[in-house]
Amino acid sequence: MEKNFSVTLTEIGEKLGLDVIGDGSKIVNGVSAPEDASPDKLCVIWDTKNANLDNAIPVIGRHDFFDDSGRTGLASADPRAALPGLLSLFAWQPERQSGVHPSAVVSPHATVSPEAWVGPMCVVENEAVIEAHARLDAGVYVGSGAVVGARTVIEAQAVLMYGTRVGENCLLHAHCVLGCDGFGFIPTVCPDSPSGRKIIKIPQVGNVIVEDNVEIGAFTAIDRGAIGDTIIGSGTKIANHVQIGHSVKIGRDCIICSMSGIGGSSVVEDGVTVSVQVGINDHVRIGKGALLGGRTGAANDVAPNAVVSGFPARPHNEARKALVLAARLPDIYERVKSLERVITKTTGGKEKK
Repeated sequence: MEKNFSVTLTEIGEKLGLDVIGDGSKIVNGVSAPEDASPDKLCVIWDTKNANLDNAIPVIGRHDFFDDSGRTGLASADPRAALPGLLSLFAWQPERQSGVHPSAVVSPHATVSPEAWVGPMCVVENEAVIEAHARLDAGVYVGSGAVVGARTVIEAQAVLMYGTRVGENCLLHAHCVLGCDGFGFIPTVCPDSPSGRKIIKIPQVGNVIVEDNVEIGAFTAIDRGAIGDTIIGSGTKIANHVQIGHSVKIGRDCIICSMSGIGGSSVVEDGVTVSVQVGINDHVRIGKGALLGGRTGAANDVAPNAVVSGFPARPHNEARKALVLAARLPDIYERVKSLERVITKTTGGKEKK
């Protein structure tokens, strides 16, 4: 959703530090991709393959895109880097509010900044702390002793269990759950049980600590530590439907993509990228700057700056070669059978099935 307002190219250029090309008084009211280009929206161009756009379309692109073209727009050495700032000018933002909605339930022993907003049907338990300019949307639960840092936004029906600490400038999307018990159990022999065993729960006595500038996607679950804390480092971004087990330590500026799972007590060092549907075994260390390709199964440690994929995880080029060879197996099988038939005829032996 975009803000309903108009702005000139000159105004955008001044705010974002971009060079205005052509008519700076040109007014735009939004941003578009090339396939949806229109004269009243600023079209974002990554490369010259879209050079056939009508000159009436204002664009943002590299300086060489404007050479002798007669186009109007904004020039940037790196249009991708300029995109977040550009979109933020048009992105919808809720009206800033402060106070506590009448339907919210806030313990008298909680501390809520008068500059924070606690929305409809929220629950804030004993000794919880909501710092200045934090925002709790409808139905958020903040457990006893939990902390929500300044300017952090927690979307509808997210849950922070007791003791969970979330830093400043974080964004927690709807329905994420932080601080439930980790999956810790010990099977023991029990002759009196019909199954012959009894499963004993391990108490989970650690917390979840989320540092500053972290984003956590919808329906993601981050378990509290069994003994030490589960820690999410500053600047890390976690997508939807991710499971992070108890006592996991995730470093700074990591990217964890959707439907990935990280087993208990694993360590993910700074700057790691975990692609879609990756599984990381418990007690595994992923080295700084490593990249795990989609559907990788990391059963063992991964070296710093390594690029791995496949199951079990191996260097990406090896995994690609294995996939290519696997696709050729039916042909290889037929060729082997043909060779066996030739050998059988030559030797007079009996062909094996």
